[in-house]
Amino acid sequence: MKKLTKIALTAVAALSLVGVSTPIMSAHADSNFFVHNWDEPKNPIPQTDQGNAMQNYNDNDLQVMRNKLPKFKPRWGHYKHVRNTNEFHTYNDSANGNSLITKWYLPTGFNVSPEEHGNYQGIVMANNSIYLLESMGTGANQGAIIRFKLDALEKMGMMDNGNQNLLLNIFSYFNPYTDQGRQNNQQFVDYINATADSRADMKKSTSQLQKAQTEVKNGKDLINKSAENYRKVSRAYKHKYAKEIKKYFNVDKDKNNDRVRNNRKQDMKKQNHKISNNPKDYLAKSINFKQLSKAEQRKVRKLISARVAVKKTFHEYKLLRDKVYKQIDQSKAKIATLQQKISSDQDQINKAQNGNQLLGQYEAVTDSVEASPLINIGHGQTMSYNPANNHLYLAQDDKMGDFSNDDKNQITELDADTLQPVHQYSFKLMHNGQNLGLHTLAFDKQGRAYIGVHSGPNGVKKAYSLYIGLLNNDKVSFRPAKQVIHWAGSWNQNLTYNPVTDRIYMVSNDMVTSVPVDKLNAGTLKSKDVHYNAFNSGREWEGLTFDGEGHAYALLLWRGEILRSDYVLE
Repeated sequence: MKKLTKIALTAVAALSLVGVSTPIMSAHADSNFFVHNWDEPKNPIPQTDQGNAMQNYNDNDLQVMRNKLPKFKPRWGHYKHVRNTNEFHTYNDSANGNSLITKWYLPTGFNVSPEEHGNYQGIVMANNSIYLLESMGTGANQGAIIRFKLDALEKMGMMDNGNQNLLLNIFSYFNPYTDQGRQNNQQFVDYINATADSRADMKKSTSQLQKAQTEVKNGKDLINKSAENYRKVSRAYKHKYAKEIKKYFNVDKDKNNDRVRNNRKQDMKKQNHKISNNPKDYLAKSINFKQLSKAEQRKVRKLISARVAVKKTFHEYKLLRDKVYKQIDQSKAKIATLQQKISSDQDQINKAQNGNQLLGQYEAVTDSVEASPLINIGHGQTMSYNPANNHLYLAQDDKMGDFSNDDKNQITELDADTLQPVHQYSFKLMHNGQNLGLHTLAFDKQGRAYIGVHSGPNGVKKAYSLYIGLLNNDKVSFRPAKQVIHWAGSWNQNLTYNPVTDRIYMVSNDMVTSVPVDKLNAGTLKSKDVHYNAFNSGREWEGLTFDGEGHAYALLLWRGEILRSDYVLE
């Protein structure tokens, strides 16, 4: 049994870090992604370095939409703060009458760095996972990507109502950067060491139990399939030969009826259950086969062949059933033994927990969470997911305002499974002598990229411009959408996409605006296509994402909180 001896091992960054490459002594200067050189990959990250990626266009060709805005007062600051994490929120959508409801409170950090203070800047749901981008603070431009697998969250009960502050409690309790957290970590190390054998045995037994339960299910399915096949053959036989069966096999209801039936059973037993083709073994004794005409004898022999096929099918089913039930009984006995072993191991684990359920819950969390190393995230609002290639994208936008003509947008593309960078893009977005700084990014299911900017052509106010483009290994290119959205919000916080509704969502504080992707690309948007959702939280919004059913998950500060919509957000 291998003992855990380092308290630091209980930090998520050490226990569940995945995808970290072999450390090397020097960093690649062109990557500009990892904070520490020992996290750099062995080979340089592939690069696409381009000049101006903006297609040439005329501002006068753009249509500024002037559809009616909802009654809403934009919030530019002075946000509400939440201090009572036992209080769960319901924020109503005044435009459509629906709600966002507290799903989880987030801890002040996932124990990746001592600089953590709960500053979350991005959220993505994809790959049966939730990805959070945790920032080390304004101006630091550093942070980490945290991934939780949804099936693990469900197993821990975190998808159920009533567990909204479970994550917060666990990571706060075991924070290795506080004195109390280090003491709790030592307790966790003792628990891990004391239960190592029981947990390993339980894991093995659980795997064997699942295999045995599958064997029982497959066995029952096989028997049911064979029985259904027999019933199918029997029904077809009775349907096809109904008249002949009545004529040749039915015995008159007289005193000889039971005797004839018993004689048939005795004949079959003497044959050791062998299937016979002899008409005498089947026909009623009141019928003399030899006295039948040749045509009737042929008809009877055909009937007998069909009946033999039915008997054979039943015989095969009975043999299979008897054989498989023996195997099922063996598997059930094995299941009972394994369940007893698992129960005994669980008793040992419960004893070691000594009533502290957080020990077991933290173990489950560390087994299901993945964390990137510290990386240069910029401001962090651009973390997005491309469903066309299963990759994440992150722009290192360390400037919140306009770019100088010498600046370039930097985007790093990462594998969503390993959290490792696979490509980097460097480019300008020049138009009319100005260099556009990229601060939001989204992708649709076709892999088209979208940039959103809170501005309009020729200085038009209350306008939001969308740019449509592509990012591939060879080229970066963007063009403006024909229509400019009438903007009702304040800061441009996030741009995201919902594959269920096939709409792009522009996120501001308490205001979510959306448009259909197909009409946006075609340049055929009408006023009725622009939807507004106005909430009443008074909080700072950082991100929005969607599950497979189209429900929205909103990331709010302060403190970090994720809320889920009780409807499909349009």
